[in-house]
Amino acid sequence: MAPTIPETRGPMPSPADATAKPSRASLNALKPLLPYAFAHRGRVIGAIGALIVASAATLVVPVAVRQMIDYGFSDAHSGLIHLYFVGLIGVVAVLAIASGVRYYLVMTLGERVVADLRGDVFAHLTRLDLSFFDVEKTGELVSRLTADTTQPQGDLRLVGVRFALRNFFMFVGAVAMMVVTSPKLSAYVLAAIPIIVLPLYAAGRTVTARSRRAQDRLADATAFAAESLSAVRVMQAFVAEAFAAARFRAAAEEAFDAARR
Repeated sequence: MAPTIPETRGPMPSPADATAKPSRASLNALKPLLPYAFAHRGRVIGAIGALIVASAATLVVPVAVRQMIDYGFSDAHSGLIHLYFVGLIGVVAVLAIASGVRYYLVMTLGERVVADLRGDVFAHLTRLDLSFFDVEKTGELVSRLTADTTQPQGDLRLVGVRFALRNFFMFVGAVAMMVVTSPKLSAYVLAAIPIIVLPLYAAGRTVTARSRRAQDRLADATAFAAESLSAVRVMQAFVAEAFAAARFRAAAEEAFDAARR
C-alpha cells in the first residue's frame, strides 16, 4: 500500500528556497519514493537479477572471444572451432535477453511508481484547506502535478541507480580479471580512476542544479499561462492581452535561457 503524503497547511516552498538548501537534500528527498518502489518489489528484484546477469555476461564476452581466437583457430583444436563459436553466440544471447528484461522491468517500474505518486499527490491536494488555494496558483499546482511528478521517474527507472549497480558489478569483476592478468598494470589503471572520475562528478552536480532551475522556470511559465487563460474574460475586460503576452513571452525566454545553460 502506497504511503500517505504528510499534511501541509502552509504555502509551497519556492524554487529559490529549494535551490538554497544543501545538495544532499536532493538525495534525501528521494527517500519518500522508496516505499513506492518497494511496493513493486518483484520488479525491483527481477531488474537487479537481470542487471547482475547482464553485467556478468558483459565481462564474459571478452573471455569468450579470447578463447575462440586462441584455441578455435589453432591446429590442435581446429575441430572444435564450431563449439567456441556456439559458446560465444550463447554468451551474447544471454547478454541480449538479460538487457532486454532489465530494460522492460526498469521502465515499467518507473511508469508504475509515477502513476501511484500522481494519484497520491492529487488525493493530498483535495484534502488541503481552502486557504491553501488562495495562496497558491492553480496553474502551478497542475504543472507540478503533471510535469514535476515525471522528474523522479528518471531515478525510479534506475537511470542513476541502474548504471551505478551495473558499473559496480563490472568494476569489481574487471578489477579481479585485471589483477589476475597483470597486477602492475592494474595498479596504474586504478591510480588513474580518481583523475577521471572527480571532474565528471563535479560536472554532473553542476548539470543537475541547472536542470532543476530550468524545470522551475518552465513551471513558472506554465503556471502563468494557465492562470491567464482561466481568467481570460477579466484579462480582455481590462485590455491586458498585450501585457499578458509580453509576460508569458518573457517567462518563456527565461525557461529557454535556463534550458540552454
